[in-house]
Amino acid sequence: MSIAYLNGEWNPMSETKVSVLDRGFMFGDGVYEVVPVYQKKAFTLREHLARLGRSLDEIKIANPLDDAGWASLIEEAIERSDEYDAVVYIQVTRGASESREHVWPENTPATVLVMVYDAPLLSRKEVPPYKMITLEDFRWQKGHIKSVSLIAAGLFKNEAVSRGADDSILIRNGFVTEASSSNVYIVKDGVLITPPASNSILHGITRHLILSLARGDGMSVEEREISVSELDDADEVLISSAGHEVWPVGSVNSNPVGNGEGGVVWQRLDQLFQGYKAGVQ
Repeated sequence: MSIAYLNGEWNPMSETKVSVLDRGFMFGDGVYEVVPVYQKKAFTLREHLARLGRSLDEIKIANPLDDAGWASLIEEAIERSDEYDAVVYIQVTRGASESREHVWPENTPATVLVMVYDAPLLSRKEVPPYKMITLEDFRWQKGHIKSVSLIAAGLFKNEAVSRGADDSILIRNGFVTEASSSNVYIVKDGVLITPPASNSILHGITRHLILSLARGDGMSVEEREISVSELDDADEVLISSAGHEVWPVGSVNSNPVGNGEGGVVWQRLDQLFQGYKAGVQ
């Protein structure tokens, strides 16, 4: 069942309440992580906690727990939820202040939220190639921070859906950055290419694992900028995230990618990912 921990209390998600003066609610002043769970075990937890720590450092919130404390809390959340294939959502905000002020309050405890809920995509029962469109990336220049301020991501996603697509690939100054909530790759002549880790994109944990698996398998990998013309001419286009693992793209702006199905590189990467996942359970 879906369950939530908020500042020391456990409740069903629907009954969990936060103060209207919480700075996460008022200002989007917080960060988050999404950790996949397979067979009741958190996957790549160490890497997710390290990124959580980096995001907190970037926005100057003291980490409320050490890694052992987080691991214990997340393990308890999974046990209480009794979910097998799911996601753990972690959110830390600057806490609730006495008034709505832009200046950060002093000595205010952070708000800590942990939720566990079902993630049907992780079952891999179906992996239909996505329809994507391109949109101009107008976000701020701190994309490496996993901020709870997701209004831009919502605008991108909903624009794509309103146009009959599944999601959007974002373009800045003529080059691909990422999708609304995932990293992007192209394949050309057997080479896997993805934008470099920079302040323009989220440094995806799944991205890092996929690149490591690809290199370990002898695949040619390039981390460099991808132009719009290269995106249009790609043999394959892929996305990755904690919730999608590695996922094929069948069309971009209504133009088929390859034959519109998952290509051979995606098939190999998915095979490598599933093998790695099974090996750490």
